[in-house]
Amino acid sequence: MIYPNSVKDRETSEYPYVELFRDLASATCRPNSTLVTYGYSFGDEHINRVIIDMLTIPSTHIVIIAYGDPLGRIMRFVNESGRKAQISLLLGDHFGDIKNLVDFYLPKAAIDRSSIRMAELLKSRGLYRTTISNNSEDAE
Repeated sequence: MIYPNSVKDRETSEYPYVELFRDLASATCRPNSTLVTYGYSFGDEHINRVIIDMLTIPSTHIVIIAYGDPLGRIMRFVNESGRKAQISLLLGDHFGDIKNLVDFYLPKAAIDRSSIRMAELLKSRGLYRTTISNNSEDAE
């Protein structure tokens, strides 16, 4: 964690942060990558530069999720990026609420209907038993 102070820029240019920024750039600055930010206010220029570098690759995309933008930094970033087509903006109380995101917008876990049906058949035949210990289910 880097706390806001007068030497913050110097601290982020030293180990281990310089390595973390290199990893961020390496992971995001490649074709077809997508970066999702949740609650980032776009107030750190050194991070914004990495994101702008990422957006120079036409197949990259950023999804910005935030409760609001009271300081106008997010909209300033979007407007100054010159890459609006590569930015999805989910801004406001509804999108900022993690429960709403999970319930209504994020993909659900893949459900394998055949596995569910097989478990139901095994249960009906008495070959599948639910155990209480460790909240696990065992097939016999």
